[in-house]
Amino acid sequence: MATPTDGISVDQPNDILNELKQFDDTKAGVKGLVDSGIEKIPAFFIQPQELLPKSSDIAPPTLQVPIIDLGAIHKDAGCYKQIVEELKQASDSWGFFQLVNHSVPKDLLDEVIQGVKEFHEGDKDVKEKLYSRDRVKKVRFASNLRLLSAANWRDTLTCVFDGSLDPSDIPPVCRDAIMKYREAILQVAETLYELLSAALGLPSDHLRGMNCAKTQLMVAHYYPPCPEPELTLGTSMHTDPSFVTFLLQDDLGGLQILHDGHWVNVAPIPGALVVNIGDLLQLVSNDKFKSIKHRVLASARGPRISVATFLNPSFDEKKLFGPIKELLSDTNPPLYKEFLVDDYIKAYISKGLTASALSPFKL
Repeated sequence: MATPTDGISVDQPNDILNELKQFDDTKAGVKGLVDSGIEKIPAFFIQPQELLPKSSDIAPPTLQVPIIDLGAIHKDAGCYKQIVEELKQASDSWGFFQLVNHSVPKDLLDEVIQGVKEFHEGDKDVKEKLYSRDRVKKVRFASNLRLLSAANWRDTLTCVFDGSLDPSDIPPVCRDAIMKYREAILQVAETLYELLSAALGLPSDHLRGMNCAKTQLMVAHYYPPCPEPELTLGTSMHTDPSFVTFLLQDDLGGLQILHDGHWVNVAPIPGALVVNIGDLLQLVSNDKFKSIKHRVLASARGPRISVATFLNPSFDEKKLFGPIKELLSDTNPPLYKEFLVDDYIKAYISKGLTASALSPFKL
């Protein structure tokens, strides 16, 4: 019998629970199912009908996520101001944007995608030894954060950079690429936090001074081809428990965001980084910036590779977070109460992927 610490939800029928336990015990993930030659997906991957994509809900392809070009950021004050304004509008109206000319070499982006692919398709013994959902482990491999009766069609390598991760724990096949990519993302984040601070009307070092990139949670997803993609999802609809999330995706597509009641495809752009506002930035901005629901479709094509990097304060941070006081006034009172980051993370984990963890902190 599974227990909550196994990462398997016990609040479900025994037959489903047994199937989940058998699947998890293989430590081979979704790729193991595909490699076994299955033609139908197990019942615990089937999503409720109301959560599955409907053609009537898809936005026309002409509707695209904003593209922010950082190439001219140092050209002159006018260009800088224009980028800040574009970022402000994208963060308010969309909550998502694609960054181009961001300084991370495309060769490095390609190296990361290839390294992650080689890990997921490589030595089964390496993956089995890393298989865990124990948050204490800074490098771990698993299929789904929590295994539910509507599981997602993906496997994930997780790296938690909080100051205690030993780089030698990262699988050698992708270690160098991940470490170089992490440093590159932190450099882009410095620039982005400066721009976001300006977009909020704050001093350029305000968000950086909140240490809101102290912890980086990097999840390297592998979405195998699915024999029945119309019945499941690669990632269920959710918002991110972060300040900001950087996403590197390959060229297969599948990411969709909910905008004005319709699902918009985030078309892959070679060399671009997808960025989205997380729940914590929505909260501290007092809803000036929006954390938007998004999902990943399952597909008969694949594998799809993506690497999401969630930037957060230290999970052990003892300082209270809440709406930034400089943004508040009599006409713009606080919408959220103050909280500890650890309390927010616990709320997120207890609610699961599909539920927003912001609601407990609303005033």
